[in-house]
Amino acid sequence: MYRAVVSAANHPDPYNPYLGLFNFRSIRALTDTGVDATVVAPRPFAPPIGPYASYREIPEYHAFDSHAVRYPRFAYLLPQRLFRYTLSSASVARRLPAYLEKHVEPPDICHAGHIHYDGYALLPYCRRHDIPLTVMGRGKLLNDYQELPRRGRRKIRETLTYASGVYCVSQSLADIAADLVDPAKVSVLPNGANPERYPVACTSAIKRELGIPGDTAVVLFCGGYTERKGIHEIVAALDHIPHEDVKLVFVGHYGDLRPNLLQALTRSEHTGYEVLWKVPPLALRRWLTVADILIVPSHAEGRPNTVYEAMASETAVVGTDVSGIPEQVRAGETGLLIPPKDPTALADALADLLATPKRRAEMGLKGRERLVEKGWTWDAHGERLASHHETIVEQTGR
Repeated sequence: MYRAVVSAANHPDPYNPYLGLFNFRSIRALTDTGVDATVVAPRPFAPPIGPYASYREIPEYHAFDSHAVRYPRFAYLLPQRLFRYTLSSASVARRLPAYLEKHVEPPDICHAGHIHYDGYALLPYCRRHDIPLTVMGRGKLLNDYQELPRRGRRKIRETLTYASGVYCVSQSLADIAADLVDPAKVSVLPNGANPERYPVACTSAIKRELGIPGDTAVVLFCGGYTERKGIHEIVAALDHIPHEDVKLVFVGHYGDLRPNLLQALTRSEHTGYEVLWKVPPLALRRWLTVADILIVPSHAEGRPNTVYEAMASETAVVGTDVSGIPEQVRAGETGLLIPPKDPTALADALADLLATPKRRAEMGLKGRERLVEKGWTWDAHGERLASHHETIVEQTGR
């Protein structure tokens, strides 16, 4: 088996346990195959006061059950929109290679959880030691590529050009990447969900524990409280979504629009709602298990992990017909697809499924079948990633 250095700035740490859980699960799946991975998650130097002061307490090293993580530091200047591709980017691209030179023997391959910062920061180290690099292409950066500053686009193209493999979580993102770099290097590497982790046989018991009447339908949103995730459309649709025997549950770990949503809910006819913040993974799996419908009214995505999780928990999906969502949701079979930025379509789709319990239950069952049939699990993800890496390592003769 080969040795790898994996960089994932978007990765949990002791003070941010829900940050980048998809990266954590990807790396865990990779190490479960037997790969010897050194994992680094660059963190900014912290100011003495302010919202980022807690970063001072993040240790240099922390051991999770599946893998250990090192947290090297770099200079991170705010506001991020101005400095992400300039001074902050230059700092991490200088400090991460220096840290690796000091603490890590050169591996057989380097892998980046994101093209930027991770992939770009690994470039100098890979070039110095002639190490192959692979990168994950996820939603926001590739979807917004044309709107990025020129310097940002240059750094992304430089990273993609050097990379031996560009693994995108959806076909829609792979198509974008293939326009930026040799298409032969680009492939789809989906994330997933392991269905055995979702206790669908205990749905009734979990509902009782949560105090939800058995005949109440649960509509779940899980994502950021942001415009991009469709919060404005949810707010606009509230008065048109049935409210009798319906519980609305919102779960988010970030975003500034949570107060807006709460205000709209208090003015609506909905009384059975919860607007939650930073829900642990185990609790989220319970909510997904009791949910009848997951709503994903996003403006753009890769392939949302929450859709995989809904499929694993036999939950029907109402999602927008954008990016990778139509690759996951088979319209009319595992859920419904609606146009983005259309609150009327969102309300109509929810009313349709809330009025037809049998239909939404069948969609949930077929969603789980589709997940298993396609191999959209974290176990399969890890095996595919390790196989890609082994091929590259063999080709480079390392």
